[in-house]
Amino acid sequence: MGKEEVINTRYGKVKVLIDRKDGVVLLFRHGLNHSIPPHRINYRANIYALKILGVERILSINSVGSLKEHIKPGTFFIPQDFMEFTKNRISTYYDGEDGKVVHIDLSEPYCPEIVDILREILNKRDYQYSEGVYICTEGPRFETKSEIRFYRTLGDVVGMTGYPEVVLAKELGLCYASLCTVTNYAAGISKSKLTVGEVFEIIKKVEKKLVNIVEDFIEYSSSREKNCQCSMALEYGTVK
Repeated sequence: MGKEEVINTRYGKVKVLIDRKDGVVLLFRHGLNHSIPPHRINYRANIYALKILGVERILSINSVGSLKEHIKPGTFFIPQDFMEFTKNRISTYYDGEDGKVVHIDLSEPYCPEIVDILREILNKRDYQYSEGVYICTEGPRFETKSEIRFYRTLGDVVGMTGYPEVVLAKELGLCYASLCTVTNYAAGISKSKLTVGEVFEIIKKVEKKLVNIVEDFIEYSSSREKNCQCSMALEYGTVK
């Protein structure tokens, strides 16, 4: 899996696994032992550590609940846009302390080139997937039935970790996209009670598929030049 290293950033320390031969960095946002809840993840440190390491493309792996009956557990989902309902997360590197005012354009939050690569891989492997709007909530609790009825009018899946990663990556000019595993139907959609065991059971079932996708992504990504505008986001968004 690579060599474990600790990266010191101005926002905190981050543990990563690095395979320098293939130029791949693995970062487990919840920690190697899944000990960090979603609302306590140091998102700024994580994304900044990848920037320090020279990472240019980020493939984020997320687990989500489905808000629509046709988006079935065990399938994949590619976000095209997002809405967030978090409460306590620091979501920018530019809070005014350095005298710089930045307004990042998020009309295209996810890197179109990475999204195209994901589509190509999923189609090639005949893995079922959907696309649409990702709703991010604070966690760590699951949502109520009433909240889900509201979120269904706005988006297609609901998760707890996709934001503020996508914004922070954009602020640093990094290409970012997400591949979501649909692990369950959200509260009130499924007739059964939602349990954490159900979520991890689905993740286990699709684990091999996820490995296949990541391996393909590494191969595809290393052979294709970047032609997107992600790296220009900060320049376009800075007030001068």
